[in-house]
This record gives sequence, C-alpha cells and structure tokens, in this order.
Amino acid sequence: MQTTKPEKPTTSKMPGETEKQYTAFLLYCEVGSVSKLIQAWEQISRSSAGELSVIFGSKLGDLPSERTIERWSVKYQWVERADKKLAEDLEGLKKKTTQIRQKRAYLITEAFWSKLQMLRKQMQAGEPTSVQEVRILWEMTRIEWGEPVGKYEVSKNYIDESQQRPLTPEEIELSKKITELEIEFNDKQNEKNSAA
Repeated sequence: MQTTKPEKPTTSKMPGETEKQYTAFLLYCEVGSVSKLIQAWEQISRSSAGELSVIFGSKLGDLPSERTIERWSVKYQWVERADKKLAEDLEGLKKKTTQIRQKRAYLITEAFWSKLQMLRKQMQAGEPTSVQEVRILWEMTRIEWGEPVGKYEVSKNYIDESQQRPLTPEEIELSKKITELEIEFNDKQNEKNSAA
C-alpha cells in the first residue's frame, strides 16, 4: 500500500483546494480559530457591510457545517499555513519598515543638501543667510543616521532592567533633602524676581 505524502504547507492556494476553501483559510488567518471563522462567516452572510464582507463575501457563499470546516482545516493544514502566513506577513512588514526608514533618511539628507546649495548661492550673491534652518536639517540628518548631535549622542541602547535596583533608605532620604533644597532655592529665586 502506497501512502501519499502530504503537500508542503504554503500560503497560496494548495492543489485540490477550491476557491471557497482557500477563501475560508484566508478568513481563518484573519480571525484565528475555526469557531471565530464560523461566527465571522455567519456575520458576513447576514450583512454585506463591513471590511470582512467586502473582502470575503462574494467568494465564501453558504456556510458549510462545522465538521466540514474542520475537515478542510486538517486536510489543507490551516494551522501550519496560518503560522507560515504570519511569518511571511511579519517579514514583509519588516522589509516595508526598512524601506520607509531608508526613504525618510534619503529625503532628509536630500533636503539638507538642497538647503546647503541654496544658502551657498545666497552667500555668493551677497544676500544675508540664516544658519538656524541648516542646523535643524543637519541635526535631523545626523539623528536619522543614528549619529551624535553636538555633545549629545543618539543611543540605540536602552536601559538594562537587570542592572536596575531599588533605592536604599539612605538614598531615599538624600533624595528628599535634595528636593527640599531645590524647592527652597526656587522659592527664593521667585521672591527675588517678584521683588525686582
């Protein structure tokens, strides 16, 4: 007796899978379980409004029995395929995010370069120029590329929570005294300013 090897899970339509079954799989990916799929399918059947209805309504048709849907789920490996689809979607999202970051960095760098060229022409023509706008663009460019700005450094490292510890009683007491001194100092400064 020869056993057939199950098809390798894919996020596209599998061999032998009907349009209705594939659409049900896609809806399953959206909602996350067979029971939620049935609820969503019933809602789509009742109403032609809503995002799910627009996307899935025309291809789903009548709702089959829960047992039929469960057979489809097993036969066409919905769980494995849904995991694979999620991984593919996340990878696509990462690529898109990277493209957006690169595009933004390019646009900021381009704006900085254009502004420099414009200011150079103004200076050559003997017109007065302002450095503030150039400085802002320069800082935006540096930050976008993850480089330090002036005395400050752009850090991509975050606080290491494992190195955090609660304050000791002495540190708490010292912090209270520092706060009291700051309040006292600010009050005196306010008195001086109001008297002047």
